[in-house]
Amino acid sequence: MKRILVPCDFSAAANHAFQFAVEMAAACGGHVLVLKVMQVPTIFGNGMPGQPFAAIDPIPMIDEWIAYSEKEFEKMKRKTGRAAGSVELLLETGYVNDVIRDVITREKVDLVIMGTDGASGFKEIFIGSHTEKIVRASVVPVMAVHGPFHLEWVKNIVFPTSMELDQKPLIEQIKALQSLFSAVIHLLYVNGFPFSLESDEEAERKLEDYALFYGLKDYTVHVSRGLNVQEGILKYARRIPNSIIAMGTHGHKGLAHFTEGSVAEDVVNHLSEPVWTYVLQ
Repeated sequence: MKRILVPCDFSAAANHAFQFAVEMAAACGGHVLVLKVMQVPTIFGNGMPGQPFAAIDPIPMIDEWIAYSEKEFEKMKRKTGRAAGSVELLLETGYVNDVIRDVITREKVDLVIMGTDGASGFKEIFIGSHTEKIVRASVVPVMAVHGPFHLEWVKNIVFPTSMELDQKPLIEQIKALQSLFSAVIHLLYVNGFPFSLESDEEAERKLEDYALFYGLKDYTVHVSRGLNVQEGILKYARRIPNSIIAMGTHGHKGLAHFTEGSVAEDVVNHLSEPVWTYVLQ
């Protein structure tokens, strides 16, 4: 987690994400990249006689945007209340989500931290926030921060799992988080009994075997119930103070996303704690 990207619009949510990123970078000797994206208006003209033609010169607009972004960046650094350390402002033009994906690759980013206010109702189904879309598509872990949250507050990592034994890359990431935060891992399985035909006791034994298989240390095991996986995770996570939620996601896109949804995105939308996600390959 040496190179941390913070997509930023200088809102309160973005400021909270930046604060958390600065603290994480200080803890691991990392570097924070603050990304501000401007979508330059496209100039249209149909060239037909008698039809209006509107041309916009984007240069003054871009110059003003650069000056504004640099000023807000300095203000944001001062708001951290501490030395901001190794931070850098990146100014890019294009479509936000496309630019974020490009920057992740170009700058060899290890982690994306994004502020979010969540989404609900039709917005959640049809539009979603930029954070949700990056959670779904990012090739590196993404942490969604919902409000003021400090590194020193993190004492617990709630890790929902389906107990699959082919997730070594995910587990290595979870171990790195545990080391950074010096936190306890709470392994969580959402039991669909009676539909799963598995008792809670059987599920707990499997969680212990899962922890042994991956060599986990300093952990607890828990089985939760709910009408669905999302509800089971939310019900348990709300009981654990000073926590972040860490989970894998399959990153559904298109029709699969609409019909199957994404457990991780639902959790991002409905919890106030930071949610760390990793797209499973």
